[in-house]
Amino acid sequence: MRATAGFVAICWFAFILVWLVSAMSVKRTKERQPLFGRLLYICLTGVVAVLLNGGIREVHLMRVVLPHTLVTAIVADVIVLAGLVVAVWARIVLGGNWSARVALKENHELIRRGPYRVVRHPIYSGLLLMIFGTALLMGHIAGFLGLVICFCGFWIKLRQEEALLTTRLPGYSEYMARTKALVPFLF
Repeated sequence: MRATAGFVAICWFAFILVWLVSAMSVKRTKERQPLFGRLLYICLTGVVAVLLNGGIREVHLMRVVLPHTLVTAIVADVIVLAGLVVAVWARIVLGGNWSARVALKENHELIRRGPYRVVRHPIYSGLLLMIFGTALLMGHIAGFLGLVICFCGFWIKLRQEEALLTTRLPGYSEYMARTKALVPFLF
């Protein structure tokens, strides 16, 4: 089981590395949400990080709900790797339009290629897959609670992004009507 935990940690490290390097080549921000509008999302992200890292030792949250087996470990590895591939692919395709905050960039483009053909927010989809795989590997209630909290945080943030992009980016409303937000064919 340690080998799969190490693999998952390497995937998360790779994700962080790609994000740090690619953040250096983004377009200038034209308009962004105020910090106050971002605080709830930042707080939820912090809670998720603590839950996934095992930083909470509350007995009920650390209760194992999914036993550690070779099968669950392999499935968790595959899901985390799939999430990493989706998130990195989406980040590369998004290019300079990416921002950690809800923002409109100079010469912002509506991206409809790559994973953006399938869902509007593939970076969030990839991250949710990575968190789901990590929760499977942990097998604790805390991991699955972190997944739910992260989903809620992403939903809040994507609604804020879409409110901005719908009013400032031509064609975004039509794109929303044709393309699901996070999960192909579902929602």
